Amino acid sequence: MPRDAADVVLRDTADARNAVAAIAEAFTVPTVLLVDDPHADVAAAALRAGASAVLARQSDARELLAAIDAVRAGLVVLDASVRDVFAPAATALRGTAAPAEPLTARERQVLAMLANGLSNRRIAERMAISENTVKAHVAAIFAKLGATTRTEAVTLGVRLGLVML
Repeated sequence: MPRDAADVVLRDTADARNAVAAIAEAFTVPTVLLVDDPHADVAAAALRAGASAVLARQSDARELLAAIDAVRAGLVVLDASVRDVFAPAATALRGTAAPAEPLTARERQVLAMLANGLSNRRIAERMAISENTVKAHVAAIFAKLGATTRTEAVTLGVRLGLVML
């Protein structure tokens, strides 16, 4: 790859259809598409055209940087508003069964912090709860996902679309 070639293309557009056509033309470079209104139809068309990520234009810098890093690592990233539409199909393709009991919003927060490598103490500080409460959330996450380690819980969370790296 030439030294000045892009690792990732970031395309910000109000006209998703033209962006999808452009992605199809330059399919060799992973592309992050920012759109005004991410929905299943736009996301599906962009993914079929070769996009690696579809995010809302309003995504904050942290989300955008995380998406770029994930795309560089070969992952696909979808905006939370469309992720749930694709989660059942993606889960079936990956062979990971959805948890019998869904994670609560609080457990999803804890899982996201586990994915960021935070200790129970740091999670407790950020959430303003006790370490014992964090341990209870982690235990519930393990039970619901069928995980035995933090790494396994995060991996399953990523595969199920519960957390974005």
